[in-house]
Amino acid sequence: MLNPSPGGESPAMNSSPRLDPLELLRQQEATRLPWLVSERRRRMAESPFAFFRGAAIVMAADLARQTHSGLMVQLCGDAHLLNFGFFGSPERNLLFDINDFDETHPGPFDWDVIRLATSLVLAARSLGLSEKQQNKVCRRGIRAYGEAMAEFAAMPFVPMWVSRLDLECLIDKSESHTLQKHIQSVVKSALQRDSRHAVRKLCEPDGEGGLRFRHNPPLIWRHAELPQEWHGGVGWREWVEEIYVSYLKTIRPDLQHLLSRYRLTDTALKAVGVGSVGTRCAVGVFVGRHPDDVLVLQSKQAEPSVLAPYVPEAIGVPAHDGQRVVEGQRLMQTASDAFLGWTSTNESHHLYWRHFRDWKGSVDPAALDADGLADYGRLCSWTLAKAHARSGDRQAITAFITDPKDFARSLMASAFAHADQAERDHQKLLSAIASGRMEASDVTSLAAKR
Repeated sequence: MLNPSPGGESPAMNSSPRLDPLELLRQQEATRLPWLVSERRRRMAESPFAFFRGAAIVMAADLARQTHSGLMVQLCGDAHLLNFGFFGSPERNLLFDINDFDETHPGPFDWDVIRLATSLVLAARSLGLSEKQQNKVCRRGIRAYGEAMAEFAAMPFVPMWVSRLDLECLIDKSESHTLQKHIQSVVKSALQRDSRHAVRKLCEPDGEGGLRFRHNPPLIWRHAELPQEWHGGVGWREWVEEIYVSYLKTIRPDLQHLLSRYRLTDTALKAVGVGSVGTRCAVGVFVGRHPDDVLVLQSKQAEPSVLAPYVPEAIGVPAHDGQRVVEGQRLMQTASDAFLGWTSTNESHHLYWRHFRDWKGSVDPAALDADGLADYGRLCSWTLAKAHARSGDRQAITAFITDPKDFARSLMASAFAHADQAERDHQKLLSAIASGRMEASDVTSLAAKR
């Protein structure tokens, strides 16, 4: 039985000591590609918000020490502002939704809400907003979640299930001129981010009628350039094609037919994001008969969710972490990437696959003012509530919240406390790097060392 926190009370910590945040990061780094660990630390060191993005494992441990609602949903697990964004639906509509599910796992709904609210506080601070403005941004975001959940609780199930924010709805819901203008800019850029754009940026002709990735270590490392031992003692193509055949078994027959019209010509490791840096993330380029007929797919290593140790009683979580990510994403999103699938390497690394850069774009909080950030927080909160309503008991969550204003007041103290903690932990990372206890190098020195 989970430990519920009565509505209206500030979350209380249990008596167990707080785990060392840097030690948690080191434990996570033990399974990462060693030549990218320093790059991950460099990215996390850039700002408190960057640290927060990469330290989902730290906040998961902190959340587990608090009392909570006990109302289970499928969690995003890493619901911060930059994990919401645009992507193309299978029907070729531009949608806005949660777009990162590496940490998805069942858990109490308020964990996601607190992480989103904390990211709003950190984003507000990065803009130099006053404490009063920080409070306003955070309060409106949490309140919007409660109001949206009540809206979904009152709807029939099917209309709720298909609710979504398309481009026109997104702009209509925004009152901030700054946010509207920024969204238009992001959308214009996103619509240009497709496989052909990725190929122009990342690839070159291979001399045999195909394409290959430009070898640019350590951030882009062609599998063909890695030692054969890295592929389990076989050639890179044999290794990749075995993984690819396994992936095909997890997607629909019509998409298997579609992919049969393409041939895989090259693959490469590619560092992405902040928290994911060092995991085995790769891209593959496929070509068809027409010169412009190209497709780029991405595989990402799926490790156990950072939430898994703290929700051991969760039911129905797949043993394969790639499958966990894919099924969690499909459950939470109104429409999902048709190419989502999963597989494993011979070395037992779990992977999931998806379309790479398919109209993907994100709002940059640094481009917003106070009103724009508040409006964007409300949009993300609506989206998070929709995702939770699909998987959890929306009526029970609404009854628990009771009044969205009171709910916002009850969670704000927690959000600000976590933001303060992220800033202190960021300073610990900076101190560890400055003293040499943790190495963080720039890309140039990393390449030289490798």
